[in-house]
This record gives sequence, structure tokens and C-alpha cells, in this order.
Amino acid sequence: MTVYGYVGLGQMGEAMVGHLLSTGATVHVFDLDVARVDGLVTLGALAASSAAEVGATAEVVSICVPAAPHVEAVLSGPGGLSESMTAGQTILIHSTVAPETMVSARATAAGFGADLHDACVAGGVESAKTGELVILGGGLADLAPEAMEVLNIYGSKVIDAGPVGSGAALKLAFNTMTYAQFGAAAVAFDIVTNAGGDTSALVEAWRHVGQLTRLTENFLPVLSIPAKHVAGGLRESFLASVFLAEKDLELADAALDGPPAFHRFLGAVSEAMPDVFHVRPTDEPR
Repeated sequence: MTVYGYVGLGQMGEAMVGHLLSTGATVHVFDLDVARVDGLVTLGALAASSAAEVGATAEVVSICVPAAPHVEAVLSGPGGLSESMTAGQTILIHSTVAPETMVSARATAAGFGADLHDACVAGGVESAKTGELVILGGGLADLAPEAMEVLNIYGSKVIDAGPVGSGAALKLAFNTMTYAQFGAAAVAFDIVTNAGGDTSALVEAWRHVGQLTRLTENFLPVLSIPAKHVAGGLRESFLASVFLAEKDLELADAALDGPPAFHRFLGAVSEAMPDVFHVRPTDEPR
């Protein structure tokens, strides 16, 4: 039986590992947040004290961390995978990063013998919990069978986007559409509310014509939360969502080779995110 590893246990990583454990798999996990590690240990995961410890045992190691510097640290920083992984092992990067980050990471991994691929994930945490993610892969033609097997556990659809780096580009394109829809939904709600209308009627119309995606529909309750109620842990969660949205849209802008209006569009969507998630300080101009 294949032994798996997972580094980075945020909401997505935690959900993916939870589903993998439900299949009876052996999974070694590491995160700087010990509480998240402990939570998965109660479900059957094996705790590791570093990424290197994960790499010393697992045949396939997944990485799901926030940004490129974190990917680099997991690969080649102190206690990183470079200290333990060798030929015959596979690394899957689920993080949303630039295509060139994936290409560079693959070269780094090749330096210590491991095979690395982008395997970006889309569909949200709820889909991760049930193994219904969409996997956006790069270089899948030469992916080891045991690595492809785990991708089919994580997701109900695995898409070969092209060479390594292409999965990352596809994820940036996917997220651009997602955040644009979130922003457009917020604007639409504002128009209806300002006229004294009922936003549920708008949602009904969207559903009827097929304009409402599942992701956007799952997001709509956020728009109905009064801004004054977005406080404490909820505010911290929304701030984290805004940070990721702004990071992803900046990466999308860097990957874009289009007219200036396209760049302005991405900038406008990014600028709207604090308002969409109700976390812009009241004394800050909108």
C-alpha cells in the first residue's frame, strides 16, 4: 500500500487529508500549527516533526501552503524535503502559485532526485471533504501511477493542463473567474437592495437561467451578513480570504499578456475584495 505525506494543513489541506484517511490510507502530516496536526492524528494520521520527516517515509508528498516562499521553504529550507527525498518519490504541489514557481520547484526537486508536478485544486473545502475536487495538473503524462491514484482520490475530475506549470496557469484563470463572479454578485446584491428589492428573487432568476455557479451560490450567504456582524474570528477568516484573493489576482495579472483594460479589470476586482467580504475599515475610503 502506498504511503502518503502532506505538508500544509490549512482548511484545504486538512479537508484533503481527512478524505484520504477515510479510504484507509497511511498519511504522514506536518504543519507549523501543531493543533492542526493533532486534529488529524485523531483521525488516523501520523504526525511528523518536519517536512523532511514526511519525505523520509512517504512515496508521494503533497504540499499545500500559501505562497511561493513557503513552497521553496518546504522543498529546500531547513528541515525541508531536500534533506530526505530521493529518486522514485513524487511531490505534488496543490498551492496556487505562478507557473514559473512550479517550473523552478520542479528543477529544485530534480536536484535531489524527486519528481515534482503541479496538481492545483479547485472546488472549495466542501468538495475536498468528499473527494470531489477538480485537479488541474501539469506534466501528468509522466506522473507515477501511485501519484495519479491519489489525485483520483482527492478529486472526481483530473484535468491534464499541459506541461509542468500549466496547471498553475489554469488555476489562476479559474480563480480569476471565481473572484470576478463573487464581485459581480456583490454589486448585483447592492443594486437590488438599494432599490428596495428582494435579493432572493435575484438568486431565483440566476438559478432559472443557469447563471449561478455552485461556487458562487455557496458564497452568497457571505453577502447577506451585515458588515457590523463581521467581527472576531469571522473577520479574521474573511481577512484571510481577502489576502488569498488579492495574492491570486496579482499572480493572474503578472501572467496576463493582454490589453491594459484587462489589467485594470483584475486590479478593480482585487480592490473590491475587502468590500465583498465586509472587512474594509469604516474609516477607509471605498
